[in-house]
Amino acid sequence: MFPLVLTSIILSKVTRIDSNLKLMRVQPVLKDNNRERIIIDKHASKRRIYFYIADNNSKIIKYERDYRGFISDWSILFNNNKLETNSTISFYSEVNQKSKSEDSIPFFSINNEKKNFSYYFDIFQYIKNQYFFLLLIVFFIYAFIGGGGIDRFGGITQYKTIGILFALDIAYFLLLLFW
Repeated sequence: MFPLVLTSIILSKVTRIDSNLKLMRVQPVLKDNNRERIIIDKHASKRRIYFYIADNNSKIIKYERDYRGFISDWSILFNNNKLETNSTISFYSEVNQKSKSEDSIPFFSINNEKKNFSYYFDIFQYIKNQYFFLLLIVFFIYAFIGGGGIDRFGGITQYKTIGILFALDIAYFLLLLFW
């Protein structure tokens, strides 16, 4: 049940971020001798998408997202041609976010204007990516303490249902971490 509690905490953060997002439709600009308006790191260990936008004051703002996870890596790789050929893109971003010159602003749900499952899943992936190493440490603590507790009180042979539930928790936690 512990991974479900963590999932509900992450979902509460998703709703908090969702309340501050606004749909934007913009034309990215070229910067630093790039030929493409939307740059996708296709060969990185984790996928990264970034682009630049000129705001009203002619200041160039960088929007960037890192993607981690098996499913998101492949979805970015398969949709890269469609993203790179668009001259106008739509995405969700925070309304009043200040950008420093060396920082970049995160964006969500690129070229998806509907707030559907993929929109919320993109925010979920962003939060999970921010807290990945904390979740990994919590996973190891949960696995070793939970496994040791089951072993101490008689093991899986004596408490089969608890062992099965613990194995399902571990499988769900691994899915949560590496999806």
